[in-house]
Amino acid sequence: MASFKPSTVTQELLFHLARIPGAVHRDRLATAAGTSKEYAGRLLSEMVRLGRVERVGRGTYDLADR
Repeated sequence: MASFKPSTVTQELLFHLARIPGAVHRDRLATAAGTSKEYAGRLLSEMVRLGRVERVGRGTYDLADR
């Protein structure tokens, strides 16, 4: 069976945010997605603005629909 392979960093961040239980720190998401902490932070901020992700603490994020 083929496994899901996200194609963008944004998809990678969302995939790992959904896969890891509870709120996750930006640095852990960046490592899991294979990107820099700064770039992950910019993408996560944009996803918060769009309502896809919630910022639950300093540098800590969770999916908005949980």
